Formats: sequence, structure tokens, C-alpha cells
Amino acid sequence: MSDVEHKPGAGRIEGGIDAIVIGADAEGLTAAAYLGRAGYNTILLEAGVEIGGAVCARELSPGQSYVDGEHLISILDPAVIADLDLYRHGVSYAARCLDTAYFFEDGETLQLGGDLQMAAAAFDDEETGPAFQKFITDVFEAAAFCRPGFEAGPASDIEKAMRAAPRALAARLNFFSLAPAQEVLDAYLPDGPLKTALLSETGFRSAAAPHEPFSFMTLVRRWAGEIAGLQGACAYPQGGAAAVVTALRRAAQAARVDIRAATGVASILIEQDHAAGVELEGGGQIRAPIIVAAGAARRVFMEMIGAAVIDIEFQRAITAARPQLASGHLHLALKGVARDEKTRGHMNRRLVYAPPREALRRAFADARAGRVPSDVMIEAVFPDVLDEEAGGEKMQLLSAIAHPLPFDEALNADQRGEIEKTILANIEKFAPDIEDRIKARALRLASDVADSTGASAQDYAAPPSIIEQVALARVASSAGYVGGLYFCGREARIGAGISCAAGRMAAKAALFEAKRGGRAA
Repeated sequence: MSDVEHKPGAGRIEGGIDAIVIGADAEGLTAAAYLGRAGYNTILLEAGVEIGGAVCARELSPGQSYVDGEHLISILDPAVIADLDLYRHGVSYAARCLDTAYFFEDGETLQLGGDLQMAAAAFDDEETGPAFQKFITDVFEAAAFCRPGFEAGPASDIEKAMRAAPRALAARLNFFSLAPAQEVLDAYLPDGPLKTALLSETGFRSAAAPHEPFSFMTLVRRWAGEIAGLQGACAYPQGGAAAVVTALRRAAQAARVDIRAATGVASILIEQDHAAGVELEGGGQIRAPIIVAAGAARRVFMEMIGAAVIDIEFQRAITAARPQLASGHLHLALKGVARDEKTRGHMNRRLVYAPPREALRRAFADARAGRVPSDVMIEAVFPDVLDEEAGGEKMQLLSAIAHPLPFDEALNADQRGEIEKTILANIEKFAPDIEDRIKARALRLASDVADSTGASAQDYAAPPSIIEQVALARVASSAGYVGGLYFCGREARIGAGISCAAGRMAAKAALFEAKRGGRAA
């Protein structure tokens, strides 16, 4: 039998297409929906069989599933929600503004309301309350000012924005962007549980430790986000984060985007320094003058295009960093309903274990050295408590993210067992004796997500400091200055979590250039 008979698409050239989007994660779906809504005949290609990239629902035990990837939403771009009408396509919040309960090594707890601007009123301490109010006011103002700079694109430039800021704000932005998180917190807050809690917030899911320069901007980026108009809030979507991906897919389908799963791209065709289409892994070509790539920069530029076409300085920028840290996700199916008051009293909140300052410093040092820390930050939720439709009386689900952990392309069974043991030990600080109730569990590390998506484990490592992310996004979003090529992959994204800003910006750039060149929708 011939190769053509094995590969029905081999040798076929498909034309009449205006735009191709490579990668059907949240950013790729966003870019495709924008292009489709503008009247462009758009094809969305996904190498895997699942749409959504790292965010999808997986079975944990019979009749119970968990959402792989994300469990909370904090930086989802409000413009994407409005432009793509995501509420009409199914986005809703089971918990719109989650309170957070912080747990500490000494057994104490601290609860902060989901509306952080109102949270200071809950402090009886005459010193902590006013100090926290001042902190929230200053950081929220800085975060709102920086918000356009967190939108990926060649024009993103926080430093330029800072130069245009009023003098007092510019000085504060300079302090926030350069200083270690612990230095900023020391300048604003008295010692105590609140400072310990916020120190963990600044280091969570970042490769920058709170005692290192540039680390405070992690919190500024998080608090630049809005959920239903409330700045700095966290929300649990009805159906989990996978429901957001479903809504994006529906928006793309409503825009008549042709979504093709299990259709990998072997190479991007470049003709006279301009994108001309793609060659598929199964054979055949699809021709289009606009290509938007949502994959990892190394894969897109070094493999799909090739080093011979890409500027050497651009190559260095996208291949320079080697990951050292990662986060781990642990999902637990628990028998029965929690009986201890400590757990039951906080199950409808975002739960965070915040290690002491020195323990956090050691954790980052250990993880970078390839050792599993004894103390890690934990962010956890009980999805079936937040989302009543997912709940059950005989079983409960707990989903947790732990950070920092050592990054490795592949871990053996002993290493995985050590990581799981550490995560459980830290979860028990707010859910005592939980291990006795575990019926099923799923540990998801960077290598696991990579195996399920066909990507590299590096794509799911902890991102660098926000300042480094902004600089890298500015370079990566230029797409190597290849005409007709636009990029919204990981290196173009700023902050951890589902944003969709990079997909929106890539599509907007493509539409602007196409119209400037005379292409009518």
C-alpha cells in the first residue's frame, strides 16, 4: 500500500483560507474566534485529540472527574469576555469572589475577604488595618496602571508606561518592579500572619523567590486582573476552568472557525520572508497569508520554521532560559464528608498554606537543587463544594497546587512518591487526617501534562519573574519579524493562569496588518 493510501491528505494542497491558528489551547481558541468574527475564513489546528491544551476534564474515580491545569480564574481578560460574548457561550461563576483562608505553621489561621479593598476593615489591630489599607490602595493603583503592559505584544513596555506616570506613582512602580517581595512587604506591613500570607502570594507559581529582586511583581500582575469587574478577585467557574475553554470553543464555532483536532503541523511555510501556510504532519498543505501560533516558541520557530530563517538574537532570547522550578497538582477523591471543624469551616473558600519566611527561602533553594522541599506553598479548593452540581454526599474532591517543586523532564516513581508525600503533609496542615479518607488520587506534574498534550515539559515549568516575562513577551510577540506570522504561545503570556490576552493581541495585530495591506473582511 502506498504512503498516500496510508495518509489520505498527503499531496493535497488546500487553499482559499484566510488564516490558520496552530494550537487549540485557550489562547489559540481566542485568536481563532477573533479572526473568525472579523469575517476571516479561519482554520484552527490542534495536534492532540483534545481541545483546550493543558486544561481539560479527566476522570479520577468512577463518576468523579477533576479539571487538569487550572482550578481558579483570576486574570481572564475582561475584553475577551466582552468581545467574544463568553457569558452567552456558557461562562458563569459558581463562586464569583472567593474568600481566602490562610493556614500557618503554628496552627493559626487568617481569613481575607474576596473583595480585598474591603478586607482591611476586618482587622481589629489598629496598626495592621490601616497599613493593609494603604498597601492595597497603592498596589491596586499600580496594578491597574500596569495592566496594558501585561497585554502581550511588541508594543508592551512597562518601563515606557512608568516614564509617563505621575512622579509619585512612577517612584512606587520602580520600587515594586525592582525590589524583592519581602522588602516591599517589610516597608508596608508589621510582622505577623498577614505579611507571611502575602509573602507566599508573591512567590506562588513563580520561579522568582520572594527574597529575590523583581519578585513582588508577581502579586502586582495577579491583582491587575478583574473578575466580574472586581480587581484582584479569584473565581471558581461553574464546571471549573474547563468550562471557560468550552465557552471559548463555542465562541470560535459561532464565528465559523473550522476546528480540526488530531491535525499536527510539521512546518510553517515561509516564502519571501512571509508566512504562506503550513505543511501537515500527515501530509499535505494548507495555504493562508496569516498564521497565528499558540505553541511553545522553541517548537514554532526552531522546528516548524527553522534556525536558518530566524534572527540569531531572537533565537537566543527564546531558547536562553532553562527551567529549574515547577508546580505540582494533586487531586484527591475523598471518602465521605469532612468531619473536623477546621476543614468544614473553610471548604467554600480558597485555602492557602503559607510557610514561614525562612522555610520559604529554603524551599526555593531545595527545589532549585533538585531536592523536594519539606515545606511548600499550597493553594487548594473543594470544587464540589463550590460547584453544587459537581457535589456528592459520599465523595468529595480536593484539588491542590503545590509550589515550589524541582523541575525535571521525567521523574521516577521514588521521586513522584516523595513529591506526593510532601504535598499531602502540607495539605494536612489545613485538612487534618485527610490521608485516611483518600479513595483515589492523581498527581500531575509538568512531565504528565506534557505527555498528555504532546508538548515539552519545559512548557509547563514555573515562569520567570514578571519583568523577565514582559521582556520575553515583547520579543516573542514580534514573531521573529516574519511577515504574516503572529505568536501567542507561552513566551508571549504574562502571569500564571488563563488570561487569553496574548491570543487577543495576536489576532488584533493580524487584523490590523491585514487591513493596512488592503485585505477587506
